[in-house]
Amino acid sequence: REQKKNNKSKMQKELYSKLDKYWQQLVDDLIQSLKDVDRYSSGVTAQSIGEFNTKPVSIQAGGFTVLLNMPDYYEFLDEGVSGAINNKNRSQFKYTNKRPPIKAIRKFMRNRGIVPKNFRQAKNSKTKGGKRKSADDLLDSLAFAISYGIYKNGTKKTNFYSDVVNDQRLLDFETNALEFYGDYIIKILATNK
Repeated sequence: REQKKNNKSKMQKELYSKLDKYWQQLVDDLIQSLKDVDRYSSGVTAQSIGEFNTKPVSIQAGGFTVLLNMPDYYEFLDEGVSGAINNKNRSQFKYTNKRPPIKAIRKFMRNRGIVPKNFRQAKNSKTKGGKRKSADDLLDSLAFAISYGIYKNGTKKTNFYSDVVNDQRLLDFETNALEFYGDYIIKILATNK
């Protein structure tokens, strides 16, 4: 009886291990995909993939669940966003009345190391007040221009997610999992006799 319990526990650990490896491979592939499409400047998006999955794998009586937590904006990055003026049919997501916030664009600029051409001149101003105001004004002006460009033209799709998590990959995993899970069920039934 104890032997059967140990075998069942061992098989369950194998299944968890296989599912955990699958989950980790998805996370790794998504991070690599972000790098491949040049969307890894600060690593914030990559860090937030799977970040809050404390228990990404769970096994129920009828099967198993593999959860993958994604940042709330991943769909915009994956699919792109249609512009308000140009590229209006690029994506299901559209800019209509609102531009991307300047604060978010400034953060993007900081992460990418984007500064205006005359930024050093403003930074080397003789007075502290002039230095601060001129540098901030230049950064805000550039951020506004980028924000308007995004609003006007939209953003291109990257497919960083849909190239990794797609029907074929899920079908391949399902086939492999059914083979393993089927063996697991047969072993459990055999140990329960």
